[in-house]
This record gives sequence, C-alpha cells and structure tokens, in this order.
Amino acid sequence: MRSPRTVLPHDVLSGRVAVVTGSSRGLGFAMARELGLRGAAVVLGARSDDAVAAAVERLRAEGIAASGRRCDTGDLADVEALRDEAISRGTLDIWINNAGTSGVYGPTASTPVDDFTRVVRTNILGTFHGARVALPVFLAQGHGDLVNLYGQGDRGPVALQNAYASSKRWVRQFTETLRLETKGTGVRVHAMNPGLVETDLLGRVASQAGFEHRLGALQVVVGLWGQSAGQAARPIVDLVTSDAGEFRFLTKRRLVTHGLRNILGGRLRRTNRMPLQVTVVHPDPQP
Repeated sequence: MRSPRTVLPHDVLSGRVAVVTGSSRGLGFAMARELGLRGAAVVLGARSDDAVAAAVERLRAEGIAASGRRCDTGDLADVEALRDEAISRGTLDIWINNAGTSGVYGPTASTPVDDFTRVVRTNILGTFHGARVALPVFLAQGHGDLVNLYGQGDRGPVALQNAYASSKRWVRQFTETLRLETKGTGVRVHAMNPGLVETDLLGRVASQAGFEHRLGALQVVVGLWGQSAGQAARPIVDLVTSDAGEFRFLTKRRLVTHGLRNILGGRLRRTNRMPLQVTVVHPDPQP
C-alpha cells in the first residue's frame, strides 16, 4: 500500500472495468460503488437477478457506469459469463472475489455436512473460479488486479467456526501462491481483510443446538470493532492502484483506537440494542 499522504486523482480508475462478485448489497456493493465513483465501469454479480438489477440501478442513479448479471460463484459457467459481460464493455482490469458466506456456529464433529459443503463451495471454489477466469485475461494483456477477501481465521484457527476460518486460511495460501506464480508478469494480486463489517445479515446467524448462548457477545464485538460497509470499502481504490499488497483493518493499533472511537461515538450503545436472530440447527445423525 502507498503512503497515506498520497492523493489519488478523482478519476484514477477512468477507462478501467471492474468485476465485483457478491455485490448486490453489503461490502460488495460498497466496493463497486467506490470503484465506480473513481471512474471505473463496474460489473456486478450476485445470486439474484432482481437484486443485481436493483443494485445496478442504484449505481446508475449516481452516474456510475454499471451493469451486472446473476452469478453463483460456485458454478464455473456463471463466473465465465460474468467475465464475458465485463469484456463486452471493452476490457477487464480488476476482479474482486468478494462473494463469501459463513457457516453454522458450533463444533466440527457435529457440523452439518451440507453446511460445510456450502461454505467450501462459495469461499474456496468461488475464489478459485474467479481467479481461474480472470488471470488468463490479465496474463494475456500484461496487466490486471485480482483482489481476494480474507477474514477471521486467515492467520490461525478459530474454534467453533472451522468451516469459515479454514476457508479463509486457504484463501490466504491461495493468494500468496498466486503472487509467486504471477511475479514479473504485470499482474498484481492483492488481499483485503475488512474486519467486522455491519451488513443487513449481521444480525442473523445460525448456531448448532446448545451453542447459541455463546453468541450473545456478538453485539458487543460489533459495537466495539464493527464498521459500515461504506467505511470498509474505502481502501479498495488505493489497493488496486498500488503494487501487490494486503490491507488489514483490525491491526493491533486499530483494535484500541477504533474501539475507543466507537465507545465515545455511541456505536457500542446502539449495537447493544441490535436485534440478534439466531437460527438453531440440529446436527446430522451420527453415521
């Protein structure tokens, strides 16, 4: 990442086309908006046709060149079609593998197999698919920026969240390997860990039966270290206009400064009143 003193031109991304997966809402939408406001044409992908269409209209209302299509990142054909949509706009310069999902909270020994598979399909296979379709284009043209999303667990184990945490550890290894494979080609591979992002889904979590009571602290955690999707998306422009690197929101310093700011600013008090909807999932029968 460049020096924070560097001021980028407002239209620094003019002429570039960026794809953002999982971008009909939340962080993905906020990143697409951030890129679009700085001049990029953005291509949105998400699982719902209606949600994509609504998101595209919101961006166009702000003067952003936006298009999109339904895309399940676990389906290679869908991801290829999203790539083709971008190329039809003239080029493909930026690909952000944002689509991701969390798993049911609880121990691995009783994790529903379908749930674990769902997390792997989106977080691992989806990230691979995005890289697989974008990198050949980037390598052929001699430039391009790929961004993968890290998350809790990318640096070590997280008990009771094994599916999600392990998938993010895999994304880290995958990303670091891609950097080695693309060194000297003009292609840049980046990583972003946005920390805890407040979205409309944050208050709805799933837990295995008997572990739901442990989620009560989530409201406090969000209040101390959460940030809005708009705030979390701000570093993306700097990331894709710099040399290959990594952005991590919750550094040791920010754990203190952001926590204090949220306490003094009243965010902790507000999120303590945030309704928390927990869906209890019963484990699969023993084999």
